[in-house]
Amino acid sequence: MARRRHVRPNTGALAYSTEPGRTDRSGHLDDRFHGGTCNPSLFRRREKGGSEEPLDHALGRSRGGLTTKIHMVCDANGVPLRFILSAGQASDIAHAQPLLDQVRISGKPGRPRKRSRWLLADKGYDAEHLRQYCDRYRMQPVIPLRAMPRKPRPGLPRLFDLPKYRQRNIIERMFGWLKENRRIGTRYDKLARSFAAMVTLACSLRCMRQYFSYKT
Repeated sequence: MARRRHVRPNTGALAYSTEPGRTDRSGHLDDRFHGGTCNPSLFRRREKGGSEEPLDHALGRSRGGLTTKIHMVCDANGVPLRFILSAGQASDIAHAQPLLDQVRISGKPGRPRKRSRWLLADKGYDAEHLRQYCDRYRMQPVIPLRAMPRKPRPGLPRLFDLPKYRQRNIIERMFGWLKENRRIGTRYDKLARSFAAMVTLACSLRCMRQYFSYKT
């Protein structure tokens, strides 16, 4: 992924649900590595001790070379709600709370809701501050531990709802569809805002397919 910058997807994912047994108005968060071919004139070998990529490029060096990471949240139907771009080596958990703060869940008349009842995440989001964030907004986190401790921790363990956690496949399928779009699966844009525009366009098409039917 040095010159061609092919996509290397990450496996982290996170989701919401409003009430037990239902997945409407739910959200799912994920982050993926994306890259693409670039003009050879734009590619320069980084000298030892040289500067990193500019912030407005949202490019960073991770396993495989220069990559961009998309942090995204979607509802239970796989409709994207909000996304953030970052450099490929950026931590997943560092962008979880800023992304969740931007979510607006439309529904009944009035102000859109910002929170859901459930928060599903893979072990990449196993952080105590994220669990405290969920407690503060009365969301139930369903997050597996990175490693099971040999000795049980004091107090009652947090409930892990395995059937609910399996709904995380929604975000996986949503990203599978998103990456079928060539400008998303392979990044051709130099600036982050240009790549974000392509992601926004693909998300708009996803929303139109979900909420508008061509059938008569």
